[in-house]
Amino acid sequence: MTFPTVADKYLDASVYPPTVFLEALLGTGWTAGVVPESIVMTYAHMELYLATRPDLYTPNHMLGTGPGRFYIVNGTDDRVGINCLGIGAPAAVAQMELQVELGAKRFISIGLAGGFLPFMNPGDLILATDAVRDEGTSFHYLEPDVRAVPHAGLNDAYGSALDAAGLKPVWGTTLTTDAPHRTTAREIDKMREDGVLTVEMEASAIFAAGAAMGVETASALVVDGVAGDDYAFRLDLAAATAKLQALFAATVSFLGDLD
Repeated sequence: MTFPTVADKYLDASVYPPTVFLEALLGTGWTAGVVPESIVMTYAHMELYLATRPDLYTPNHMLGTGPGRFYIVNGTDDRVGINCLGIGAPAAVAQMELQVELGAKRFISIGLAGGFLPFMNPGDLILATDAVRDEGTSFHYLEPDVRAVPHAGLNDAYGSALDAAGLKPVWGTTLTTDAPHRTTAREIDKMREDGVLTVEMEASAIFAAGAAMGVETASALVVDGVAGDDYAFRLDLAAATAKLQALFAATVSFLGDLD
């Protein structure tokens, strides 16, 4: 069996592009409202915080079709938005497809990840340089057997901005999976041998889809748990949440400063 079912599907044009769905929505009286050019993709119930700060964030939930809510960052001339999503590659990329069609130009994904190396600690920050594709979505956009990579220019600028903000990320490879609770000892050994730092659920698909759609992408990851020498994960969600909040603020500031 091949995956996707039709070999080399990534080469074919879609007969159900996002324009078809958007035109149907418009036919119901839906309007997109403000569409920012830069979007922060989040997965950790960020909408609960954003809803409490109307002075900083204005909702435009019409853009959050599907699971999640959408906010515009006040004071950015409507250039920066925040997409609050459920976890996983399909949800993230489906939103990207629609928002790119509406005019979005760049996406930065921030979220939590498991750490593979025993010397790592919860709260460590990783800037993904590439992603091993152990999910299904990316194979619909990018040829198999290559790693997915972020947009080089955006990634370099973003990394410099995080350094300037005092966050000092480690640059490295992540593994994107559809089944985090099926992480195994053999898998961890393989990732350690290959120098892979983290495991999460979105990066490779976002990179692949972004390249196919001609938009800029990047991803920063906060480690929330680390596999020890015995492969058991030790978690510190409080430390991870604190770092994720700092990462969120720095990411919004970076995108707001872009021309």
